[in-house]
Amino acid sequence: MSESLTASSGHRVLRATTAPTVPFSIARRRCSCCVLSRHCLPAGLSAEQTLRFEEAVMRSRNLESGQHLFRVGDPFTNMFAVHSGCLKTYTVDAEGREHVVNFHFSGEVIGADAIYPERHLTNGLALEDSSVCYLPFRAISELAHEMPQLQTQVFRMLSRDVLGMTSIAGDFTAEERLAAFLVMVSARLRIHGQAPTAIQLAMSRQDIANYLRLATETVSRILARFQRNGLVKADRKQIVLLRPEGLLEIAECMNPWANWPDDQNGRSI
Repeated sequence: MSESLTASSGHRVLRATTAPTVPFSIARRRCSCCVLSRHCLPAGLSAEQTLRFEEAVMRSRNLESGQHLFRVGDPFTNMFAVHSGCLKTYTVDAEGREHVVNFHFSGEVIGADAIYPERHLTNGLALEDSSVCYLPFRAISELAHEMPQLQTQVFRMLSRDVLGMTSIAGDFTAEERLAAFLVMVSARLRIHGQAPTAIQLAMSRQDIANYLRLATETVSRILARFQRNGLVKADRKQIVLLRPEGLLEIAECMNPWANWPDDQNGRSI
């Protein structure tokens, strides 16, 4: 679920909301009634196929901010679809330094990187009150063999994750990285059917800097520069995109779709 709030600046802010906390072992959602179904794994399934998929998705879970969904070393049995909120995956090296691997928003799948090692190699942490649906890997795999549409959607979601992570792997400037990040977050929140002129970030600037492989001070300095140039208006974790087209121009070199200007699907970073 999501709600649209009006900030004091008059801009709409999209914020995820969660259902009342219930024990995850008995909580259950119906994919056929979920507003995110067309962006999640059931996308493209018939009504009958969706019912079969619902039987496999046996439970859901609410997470409080700061609560782990899984930790390094946990056995892999499930992937998870983020229903609301935002999570991050991260690792901690031998020196005790944290490394943010990715952020995961509503409608996205988390935990797929554990398929090959059959064990989680990252930690999954809720950055705000969030909820997830359990996707038992064995059951989803069996259904995917029977439902080509489901198999295609699984591949598409895995491919999207790979594309998103590799898009920041090049030798880009700090400005390009931060502009691309703001464009990316706005685009990923747009699955709610709204195009907010302001976004409420769930992650800290330290997490953003870590993810972009920048210093926290660098992120703050560039954000201030963007604000002076009239590109954004920043108020703590609330970022108003005043000129999204200006950010897109800065981040164009990081946009994997930039070489296909005739793409009709409106895809971006």
